[in-house]
Amino acid sequence: MLEVALAAKHSAPTAELVWTGPVTAAVPRRGTEQVLFDMIECTSRRLTIMSFGVFKVPRLIKALEEALARGVQLRVVLGDRESQGNLEIDHQRHELGSVVTARALLLYWSPQRRIRNENGHAGLMHAKAAVADSCIAFLTSANLTEAAFERNMELGVLIRGGNLPSSIDRLIDALTDSGELQPV
Repeated sequence: MLEVALAAKHSAPTAELVWTGPVTAAVPRRGTEQVLFDMIECTSRRLTIMSFGVFKVPRLIKALEEALARGVQLRVVLGDRESQGNLEIDHQRHELGSVVTARALLLYWSPQRRIRNENGHAGLMHAKAAVADSCIAFLTSANLTEAAFERNMELGVLIRGGNLPSSIDRLIDALTDSGELQPV
């Protein structure tokens, strides 16, 4: 996977459908969990992960801890509902474990910075994506949950090469630099 990632950095972009759900002959099945774990394993420098929810995924936490041990810079953008206050973020930090929480950059969209509608309802950080070394991007409907990995119907696209992966990293950099995304 690492060789593919390095080659992708210097080639035209490719896209692959990622499907978690009932098996069908219409598309080959390469599940969300498999794609995400392959990305984590092949990352050598920086990994960005965005998810609205993190829940019951100890094998994912183990893979992230192994990436951190290899020297990968990890940043995780977490989502929450404003009505839950810090409870939801605290719960996700607990789910990520002490090693990831201590060594990764955890970010969230502060309620004070969120876009609001005419009734005052705040927007959510609802994106689900991963970017490995600014050269592979995985855009998905799946949160980082056991259900998304095992039972839900989830659809995504894995993009290797081209400008999109680095554009996503630059977007997160810009949102962090501007204060839209803040450390947890």
